[in-house]
Amino acid sequence: MKSSSTAYILATGSQDVERLRLLNQVYGHASHAVLRRAGLAEELRVVEIGCGTGNMTCWIARQVGPGGAVIGLDKNQPQIEQARRQAAERKLTNVTFQQGNAYAPGLPSESFDMAYCRLVLIHLKRPLEALRVLRDLVRPGGRVVCEELDLGQWLCNPRTRCMERFFELNRELREQCGEDYRLGSALPRLFREAGFGAPEASAHFPLVLRGETKRLLAMTFDQFAPALVKQGLATLGEVMQIAQDMAQVAADETTLLGLPLAVQVWAAK
Repeated sequence: MKSSSTAYILATGSQDVERLRLLNQVYGHASHAVLRRAGLAEELRVVEIGCGTGNMTCWIARQVGPGGAVIGLDKNQPQIEQARRQAAERKLTNVTFQQGNAYAPGLPSESFDMAYCRLVLIHLKRPLEALRVLRDLVRPGGRVVCEELDLGQWLCNPRTRCMERFFELNRELREQCGEDYRLGSALPRLFREAGFGAPEASAHFPLVLRGETKRLLAMTFDQFAPALVKQGLATLGEVMQIAQDMAQVAADETTLLGLPLAVQVWAAK
């Protein structure tokens, strides 16, 4: 049975800065490329929904320059506080952050040249509704760019049971929460259903053998493991063993990890 809960299962604020830094290190270069392909340029007005601690928002602010403007929205105030701190440290004056959610951002319709989100729709029960909101935020001819994971597309060679359980439990938890763990692959269809006539698509499938980014999945598991125990999907002993085994995989330079596939879709209004 699907839960009616809308709780975000990962950490926020200062507790999530490091994980989001690694996530941006893994997926950031591909995000930069797709935004440029979609038309990101100087003097544009851009909104990012679900901005987290502001990694992409601050990068976008540098791209649009002093003649442009960027607004970052997140429903969690601790994320906004971290994002503001990052922008201040980088001395960015063309970016602002405010609390808001994907369904009701509280911003004027057709007031942006581009709307962007990364790994946001996969956490929502009504992603199509949120995508329609993004479309409403851009002017005619403006672009919407979304990046979402397909958690069914990954690899581990040699195979390990802990990684299989990681993705099995992730899927089961998202299904309980009413979320689509393979949303990334559905993005082109969702764009058409949201009213976009000819969406474009690309993808990024990161492979890692060594280095700090190989810890990303283990860190993510540590954050949602308590929810697994709370929902009765795993015992405390099992999640502790999985966490230990995943840490060993991250440290083993002979194991190839393919992190979840990121599907990137963009279209003009």
